[in-house]
Amino acid sequence: MMKIGLLLVSLTLPLQAAIVVNLPGASENATWILNSANYPSASYNSFGTAATPWAAPATPTAATASALLNKISGSGYMSGAGFMYTTQASGGFRVYDDAPLANLETIVFQGSISDFFNAGPVLNYNGGSQALMADFSMILAATPYSDRAWQWDLSAIAEPIANYEIVFSGHFAAASLRLNQGDQFQQIIPEPSSLLLSLAGLGLSFTRRRHAVHF
Repeated sequence: MMKIGLLLVSLTLPLQAAIVVNLPGASENATWILNSANYPSASYNSFGTAATPWAAPATPTAATASALLNKISGSGYMSGAGFMYTTQASGGFRVYDDAPLANLETIVFQGSISDFFNAGPVLNYNGGSQALMADFSMILAATPYSDRAWQWDLSAIAEPIANYEIVFSGHFAAASLRLNQGDQFQQIIPEPSSLLLSLAGLGLSFTRRRHAVHF
């Protein structure tokens, strides 16, 4: 069994920046700054044509990983205002890496995103449809575009991970997405209890869920 912590921080909290990820061992990363300057509407649609397929996956604006971002269904386009919008309908997206880090044991996925995905992002690997929910997750609900983070512990998966995808959908706007992958698992997102100690009196509540690992 694995565990997931979901943090809901009060709207009275000040804005908190994205989690700084320093994984042990070998690691790779990718960042997407989602605006029409980096991803022109000729390839990534504009309002009115947002439901049409993208011409190509979105390569990171900075990366050491070979991960890509693509729209797989519904609405989604890059705005000059500095967001990836799904307009008035839901869009489905995937961040995927067909040549990930060898001996992959953990993935941390972050974004500056409005609202919440329909059911949170899920992870599939080696061409499967395991739909693994994150083992640890955090939502900093301080602003309409909050930093949100998810981490998967993949150290119990015996077979080598040759490829993976993170799939998410919903009606939202995203200013940026960030990905880190490492060959040694270390928990980056803290347990709710540890944040309760450090943020006592600031209106933090949490829920926890469990799920089984599928092999």
